[in-house]
Amino acid sequence: MMIDTHSHVPVADSGGKLLKLRDAIERLLRRDAKKPLEKILSKIHPADLGQVIEGIPEEYVTILFLSIPNPSVAAEVMATLSTRMLSDVVREADVTRLAPILDQLAPDDLVDFIGKLDEELGAKVTSALTKDSQEELEDLLQYDPNTAGGIMTTEFFSMTDDSRVEQAVEAIRGRADMEDVEMVYYLYVTNSHGRLMGVVSLRQLLLAHPSKLLRDVMNSRIIRTLVTDSQETVAKLVDKYRLLAIPVVDEEGILLGMVTVDDVINVIEDETTREMLAMAGTSSSELLTQSPLNIFKLRAPWLMAAFLGGVGAAFVLDQYEATLAQIIQLSAFLPIVMGMAGNVGTQAATVAVRGLATGSLKLSHFKSLLIKELSVGLMLGSFYGLMLSLVSYLMFHNFESVPNLMLTVGVSMLMNICLAAIIASSLPMLFQRLGTDPALASGPFVLTSIDVLGVINYLIVASIIFDI
Repeated sequence: MMIDTHSHVPVADSGGKLLKLRDAIERLLRRDAKKPLEKILSKIHPADLGQVIEGIPEEYVTILFLSIPNPSVAAEVMATLSTRMLSDVVREADVTRLAPILDQLAPDDLVDFIGKLDEELGAKVTSALTKDSQEELEDLLQYDPNTAGGIMTTEFFSMTDDSRVEQAVEAIRGRADMEDVEMVYYLYVTNSHGRLMGVVSLRQLLLAHPSKLLRDVMNSRIIRTLVTDSQETVAKLVDKYRLLAIPVVDEEGILLGMVTVDDVINVIEDETTREMLAMAGTSSSELLTQSPLNIFKLRAPWLMAAFLGGVGAAFVLDQYEATLAQIIQLSAFLPIVMGMAGNVGTQAATVAVRGLATGSLKLSHFKSLLIKELSVGLMLGSFYGLMLSLVSYLMFHNFESVPNLMLTVGVSMLMNICLAAIIASSLPMLFQRLGTDPALASGPFVLTSIDVLGVINYLIVASIIFDI
């Protein structure tokens, strides 16, 4: 779905200007000033309008949304609203008012929209569609929403390979229902049975001789994706080959649709959000719509790993109580030794998880990643170990065993940081190998492992050096 954004002025200052705009719109809504309201709404960029709607009182949300004069703009705004806001609008709005707006949505956007609603509201939206739109929707709903089929649009431009260039150009120029095509990024060339044979960019089409056949100017080395491929796979292909759209085919090579770059951006944003939440030990991006009990259920299992790790560390400290009692100065440096190791582990895990997610890092790179992170760990550990040794001397230079204390904190810092680098780079790889989300490895699992092993290492080093 494309709209003319040039006629809508974006609000450069998303803070003050948007706040003033929101206040002005609220005043118009309270006065029921329909004409001035429609006039101002027609000049606001859809992205800014979505922010305005999200910020106004709930009782005005549906009224404001239905006041947008241009249905295509309303459809664009719809894509920016939260699930809670969309549900409220669909629940309160009359079906006949929604129909013109829904008609502006591309089939893939419509599938995404209905997927955000509960079953009852989804049925209400479906009932507002035309018969043709309902059939298109049913075709797309048969695919898993997390696959290429689930995010593709069936609105693409294709011609058979025996067509001439001039015919293709005229068809693009003169197609009466061209507004139904999401965007003509490429012309896909098929045989008479619908099998994808090649692709022609608009630039190639305009530069080619008008009398040439499409089969003679097309590029037959096509980057394509299967309808069953995951949406992450599609996103990686589009990003790797810098495509504006990628064709979607079935097992027999029949062209079924295409995935456009805007949908891929949404996939990447969703994947990044999911990874961040997984790393934090939760799994829902709609926390504001969840009840406290549901949030508790989401977070509690992951925090259990940290809790058990902390209990384990407490038992370790109890076993070495005599060591800490005799050398009380050791307790002062335990937090910084543990904290530095945890920070290094977080950095290494983030690099590993992100690399695996983008495809720039593979399981075959494990050895080189481990060597690299260990090398960095050795340098960081040596640097901060030396600094902490100097700090320990400045703090406790009157302590008769200060050399032993300096050696203990310095060696422990070096070993713990190296240990953190090894654990944090290895666990995501192990999770990937086991077929589990590697993002989980960079949350409680990495930090808990580093904490427990770090405490053990610190106290063992102290016991050896002080001969306790």
